[in-house]
Amino acid sequence: MKKNYLLQYIRIEYKRMLASFAHMLLSIMIMAIIIGIGMTGAFYVMSHLTDYEKVTVAMVLPSSEEAGTLKALSSLIQMQESVSDIADFTYLSMDEASKGIRDGSVQAAIIFGDTFINDIMTGINTPAIVLLPEDTKLNTQVFHEEVRDGISLIRTGESGIYAVTDAWIHGYSMVISRSDMENLLTDLFTRNALDRNSVIADTSVSAFGEDTIMQYYIASGFAVILLFAGLLFGNLYSDNDLVVRKKIRVNGIGVVLSGFVRILVMATFLLFISIIMICMIMIYSGVTGAVTDFYFEIALIPGLLILSFSLAGFFHFIYSLSDIEAQNAMILILMAIFMAFSSGCIFPMAFLPDVFQKIGGIMPMRLWRTGVSLILFSYPDIKVILSLLGTGLLFAAGGVVCQNRKMHT
Repeated sequence: MKKNYLLQYIRIEYKRMLASFAHMLLSIMIMAIIIGIGMTGAFYVMSHLTDYEKVTVAMVLPSSEEAGTLKALSSLIQMQESVSDIADFTYLSMDEASKGIRDGSVQAAIIFGDTFINDIMTGINTPAIVLLPEDTKLNTQVFHEEVRDGISLIRTGESGIYAVTDAWIHGYSMVISRSDMENLLTDLFTRNALDRNSVIADTSVSAFGEDTIMQYYIASGFAVILLFAGLLFGNLYSDNDLVVRKKIRVNGIGVVLSGFVRILVMATFLLFISIIMICMIMIYSGVTGAVTDFYFEIALIPGLLILSFSLAGFFHFIYSLSDIEAQNAMILILMAIFMAFSSGCIFPMAFLPDVFQKIGGIMPMRLWRTGVSLILFSYPDIKVILSLLGTGLLFAAGGVVCQNRKMHT
């Protein structure tokens, strides 16, 4: 008898949920579109965050025969990606460069002496003079930082060569000759200097973690839409719900069992919404090619189901806080907005103030966003799976406590 009542109760809850889903379908679509537009805007801002207006750098070459060699070397330097992204070289006289610095048409000037190359070849450290304006904009500061990095790299190479020279002067035995060692170090320095872009790429650290910017905001939008989809489930906790549960309790369906049924219903619909969103991403990817190697497979279902259970447990807890459905819905909206901002869904955690980083670090939204990212673009590890299950169970237990309190008041 209890089994028949339970099956009938499950059927009723699914029927109520279907009615609510059909009634709010248009609202869901509008909500998803608004969130999608917002995430697209955030993606556009973050993807162009490192785009700077190029600076114009005046190269002042000597009038001697070294000018041709220096121009060829400067052209080679400008071909480096780290330089070409932020600077354009132009060749001016000393007076033209100084005037350009003053009127702002030139943001930096590099001045070479008449015997610059000859001095370097003979071991004389003749510096190149770099002129920068007193008041620098961000793009000029970026170029300035590039110059400082280049100087640091040169000093590192010089230190190695000087160490070999000092060892030879003080009479230490060497496997190869001093000149061969200096040439070897010079060759190593040149190779690393010209190949520094690949070195930087190999050791890069991103605020988006292992995700690309596109993957990061797809996962964020996915998680935010699922969170706001919780507004659909308010009908399961309507004002007359307490009376219904007191009646079904007589038939052996208590607070724990009824809570499990509603979590099951919510998780099922969240899984359905997740599959729809994945299909939309696949269509978008097929049309634009923006998300490569993304496709739906059955292996995604277990991870999505666990994610849906975790969210459903959270919704069960929120809707169990008060007897007033509208009040619980308002709490859910405020929590969703706050978690979206503080958990790195709009801007990565690294861009947020310290206080928001601390708060966002303990918010479940961060776990859900990470879970979505791993499920869609990688493979969720056991730690994330257990965290999602534990979060869902914890919130479900909190909902049971709140529901039990209502039953006895």
